[in-house]
Amino acid sequence: MTDLSGKVAIVTGGGSGIGKEICRFFAQAGATIVIPDINLEDAEGTAKIVEKQGQKSLAIQTDVSRQQDVDNLFLKTLSVFGKVDILINNAGVSHPTQSILELDTAYVDKVFNVDYKGVYLCSRRAGLEMVKAKGGCILNISSIAGITPLPLAMYGPMKSAVNMLTRILARDLAAQHVRVNAIAPGYVLTPLIQEMIDTGLRNPDLIIKQTPMKKMLAPEDIAQAALFLCSDNAKHITGAVLPIDAGWLSDGGWAAYNQ
Repeated sequence: MTDLSGKVAIVTGGGSGIGKEICRFFAQAGATIVIPDINLEDAEGTAKIVEKQGQKSLAIQTDVSRQQDVDNLFLKTLSVFGKVDILINNAGVSHPTQSILELDTAYVDKVFNVDYKGVYLCSRRAGLEMVKAKGGCILNISSIAGITPLPLAMYGPMKSAVNMLTRILARDLAAQHVRVNAIAPGYVLTPLIQEMIDTGLRNPDLIIKQTPMKKMLAPEDIAQAALFLCSDNAKHITGAVLPIDAGWLSDGGWAAYNQ
């Protein structure tokens, strides 16, 4: 089993969905978990799960798009636990699948602030601590929308930016033994996606039809990969963007041939 004993991991947006499952898996591996989330009640719920597994936790209400909140997050983490070994940039927001001609321009600032600026601010602050410690791991939760064009005119470009930032930071921090990678999930059945399905914003039948393996992913599929990439088992992996998508990106134009 992967061993993260003695490690302190910050998982942004760890109160629900993929982030919550990452917290659970990392706690099982022995890590102390810090859970910053815009929803404090959700963060506290995850903290209880972590503590039931016998690990220490800290829930902090945090808006990752605000510099002051990010500084507070790291100051509290350092005050309580003394270090930061792992940062998972998981917090994110999306928007309806619409043409740019119809998409509410309010999403421009909203998606940029959380999905890119939040990753930038948290990575910068974590990088400062990890460089001083001469080691650490940053993992960004991106999306296949950052690799292939989907009808997500703001979300997709921001995830593309996260992928490039991942590669830039990997090179920037490599000499200080700080690894930076990303996971690009396909469609994961999180509470957010389930809500979109329930309200008609996503059609699960169309998603599954387009997916070669004919299934949606579960949050634990992403958590297992995150655990590997943040462990010593991946000690020479940096600058990677790993798609986990049940074959979505491999489809190409196959759907046109009804195979």
